[in-house]
Parts: sequence; C-alpha cells; structure tokens
Amino acid sequence: PRRAPYARCMAQAQIPDGVHADYENAEVQAALKALQETPDYAHLAAFLTALREGYLVIDVTGTSTKRGPRVRTIRSTNGQLVLPLFTSMAELRAAIPANQQDQLKGAVMIASEALALIGSDRFVAAEFDKASSALVILRKYITLAAGSEPITEATLEQMR
Repeated sequence: PRRAPYARCMAQAQIPDGVHADYENAEVQAALKALQETPDYAHLAAFLTALREGYLVIDVTGTSTKRGPRVRTIRSTNGQLVLPLFTSMAELRAAIPANQQDQLKGAVMIASEALALIGSDRFVAAEFDKASSALVILRKYITLAAGSEPITEATLEQMR
C-alpha cells in the first residue's frame, strides 16, 4: 500500500495578552523573594501557590530535535537531574553565558505545564531563577504545586 505524503499542519498560536518576549511573572517573583527573606512553611506555601498562576519560562537553547524543542536541564553536584525554571525571559538571559546569548531560546509556558515537566524525567528538583535566586525546590513540592489541592503550611509540615 502507498503511504500518504507527510503533511504538516501549522496551527495559529494563541498568545494571551501580556505574554511577550520580555514577559515576567511578577507574582511568583514577589513570592520567591519573600520566601528567601523568610524561609518558612507559610512562605513556601505562598510561593508554591503563586506558581500555579501565569507563566514560567523554560530554556530550550540548542536542544531542537526531530520531535521539537527539548528543555535544557542541569545536574546537581552529585549528578542528579534538576529542572531549571525562570520567572521571566530576563532571568533566563541572565543565566546564560554571554558567549551563548545569540543562541538563546526560551519558551514561555503556562505555569502548570512548566511545573508538570518535573514528571517527564528523573528530576529530583527544580531550580528557580539561577542567576538571581538559585532557589532549589524538591520534586515533591513541585508536584504539589502542579496539582490542584490547596497548599497550606500544615500540608507542607506533614510532607517533611
């Protein structure tokens, strides 16, 4: 039997208002700063809850394959896989060495979809805003943020 020729369909991208090349998630940035200033379960709960709204940026620099772009990953000091996430394109730019800036590719994703990437491989954690904050959050907390259950201080204390 003859195969039909390969056809490529290009859907019109739906880009929401306020999402552009210089996008930043100000709510998550504020919650991240508050968590770093006061690292407790209440601020962690507020940060994880803030992650559910808006968009996050992922690094897809130099990782195109036949199946499309892939998320660029990093390794912990003991070789474990870590998912880098950014609250803005500026944060991504700041994390990339100057000699790679011309090759920089970032993707702005719905936050819940970006967080769900933690389940796509053997990630142990996600690191937020490597250049300015470098906050590492364990996978169990990212998975919680990717879900829909309420996140409270008590919930987090039980997860210890």
